[in-house]
Amino acid sequence: MRCLIRNLIVMLKLSEKATEFEQLPFAEQATVIWRQGRPVATRHLPDFRLHLYAVDRFFVEMWVCRRRFVVTLFRVIPDTDELMPYIDEKVPVNLARRNVIGP
Repeated sequence: MRCLIRNLIVMLKLSEKATEFEQLPFAEQATVIWRQGRPVATRHLPDFRLHLYAVDRFFVEMWVCRRRFVVTLFRVIPDTDELMPYIDEKVPVNLARRNVIGP
């Protein structure tokens, strides 16, 4: 587990490539994601699907509008705290079975 956390922290350090990615025009960002990105996880929001990609040594979210089915935003994930919603969504916990929630 420590090794995984250490690797995530290393990947999350905004490298020069992450800064370069942020400065690219939208169409070029899309090209980088499609050619170099490795899909990691997906989150569901009411109006968007957020797809998490690993690109080089950083993570990028791709925001897709659920109504129009178009990509609206690419966003570099700056720190590990912002990965928690992906982890939480991947591991559902039934709190009622653990007697954490009252009757």
